[in-house]
Order: sequence, then C-alpha cells, then structure tokens
Amino acid sequence: MRFLRSIFGRQPAPEPPRGQAREPISDAQFRRNVINGAAEGVATTTAHLDTLLAATPPTHPGDLFYTLGRLSHYAIELALIDWRDGTDPRPRLAVIPEAYERALALRPDILVGHANPGLVAVVSGMLGWGLPFETAPPSEEERKYALLWLDRWVIAGLASPDCLPAMATATPTKGTFIAKTLADYHALLAGEGDPQEAIRRCIANFDRRATHPAFTNAATEMGPGRYNALAVDVVLAAIMKQRGLVSGTIHDWVWD
Repeated sequence: MRFLRSIFGRQPAPEPPRGQAREPISDAQFRRNVINGAAEGVATTTAHLDTLLAATPPTHPGDLFYTLGRLSHYAIELALIDWRDGTDPRPRLAVIPEAYERALALRPDILVGHANPGLVAVVSGMLGWGLPFETAPPSEEERKYALLWLDRWVIAGLASPDCLPAMATATPTKGTFIAKTLADYHALLAGEGDPQEAIRRCIANFDRRATHPAFTNAATEMGPGRYNALAVDVVLAAIMKQRGLVSGTIHDWVWD
C-alpha cells in the first residue's frame, strides 16, 4: 500500500534548510510552479518510458506501471489546469493512451492484478480510451486506506452497474469525510434522489478538499489544499457525462 501511495499520493515540497523559515508564495507563483513542474515531469517521464521500452531484456512490468502512473499524474495535472481555464484539456491528455498502448504492446501484464491506476482509469472511461484497467471492487486490505478505497470504488462503480449495490453500504475503516464523498458520488451515479442536489453536494465536497485534512495526502489531481483552485472534479464530471447531466459549472465536460 505504501508503494501505491508513493505513486499516486501528493509529493511533499522539499523542506527549507534547517533554521530557515519557508517563505510563502503567491497563488500566481504557486500556479507557475505547478505548471512548470508538471511540464518537466511529462518530458522526463516520457523520455524514461522510451528507455524502458527499448531495454533488453524487457523491463519489469512494475517499473512500467510506475512510470506510466507518473506520466499520467503530470499530464492530468496540466489538463485540469487547462480545463479550469476553459481550454480543451484533450491535447494534454493525449500522451496517456499513447504511452499505455506502447507499453501494453510490449508487456500486456502491466495491469494484471489489483494495481490502482488512480484517476487515469476514470479519465480513460470518460474519453473512451478502452484501456484494460482492473475494475473489481476494493479488497478488505484496500478498505483500510480511505483514499485508495475511494479510488477503487469510483473506478469499479463507473465501469460496472453491478458494483453499485455494494457501494451503497460499504464504508472505509477510517475517513468519515471520504465516506461522505463516496456516498454522494454513489447517489448521483445510482440516480438516487434529485440529481441537481446530488451534484451540489459533490461540488461542496470537492471545495472542502482545499482545507479538509482527509485529503492532505491525496494526489494533486484530486484537488487537495492549494491545488483545489487549479483542478476540477474529474470523478463528478465522469458521472455527469455518463448520466447525461450538466451542472453549469467548471466541472462539466464540454469538449465532445
């Protein structure tokens, strides 16, 4: 589990030298730092993927999965900033299916088992990439980790209506706010109650991630802390798209 969180969890900023206080930065500078860091991340992980795919003997599937996860993380980060700005995010996202298809052609086993692909699986479903991600409900072991549990249920619920009844009653072993987040996603996905009210609850939940400690270690594309002002709720967007709903907010997918 620590390995999965190391792939998809938010990477902490480096600590300042001992005895030196961290200087606060403006929102504009924070945004520039995120964009520059993600753009560099896409470039370096793409180059590293090229090296892995050319290796002899073939690269271990775990190394490919890790590299694809990092590439997807950076590409989604850039895409969400474009999306929030009203710019078509698909050009930023295009590197992801291309990278996965190249890797799967060499090592079809990279997605075997219960590896957690994070939000890239949700984006794949929303855009119709057809990548073969694992869609089984989370295991009891994964249930101990609230954020991982959330990712797994969302991926499974969007992919298969058979998962919805179990989602309604399942809870993580910790993480009350994360349980509420999933319950509201589930209500919208399952068509329970007024859809617009469910959408409003989901948006309120997403906004709370800016300050809620439950999302402190969430992946940046989930909108924790200051990243909240740069991102949109991809899960909400995917559910609304699947159900043919709109919210009239930045969370709508409008590029089809």
